[in-house]
Amino acid sequence: MAEAAKDSKEAKDDIGTADKWFGKLSDWLGEKISAFVAFLFLLFAAGALYGTFIVPRFQQLGALLLAAPIVLAAVAYYNRAAALVLFGGLMLFFIL
Repeated sequence: MAEAAKDSKEAKDDIGTADKWFGKLSDWLGEKISAFVAFLFLLFAAGALYGTFIVPRFQQLGALLLAAPIVLAAVAYYNRAAALVLFGGLMLFFIL
């Protein structure tokens, strides 16, 4: 009797729950978010490069416009917590 109850419990665990699915999704997103945020900041760097050549009146900010997104991309790629903070900041920037 105890063995049947044990088999029943194992069968329920094997079915999979929404928690397991969300856990897998969370793990997958956690692995990908760093590369995604780094990619976003590299896009910003490309835009800054374009802006540097198109808008020459801000020549004193040219180096900062190029260096800041590249540095932030490197930080986001190697540090998941920083990537999440930067991603949240970008979302707030675009929403507001």
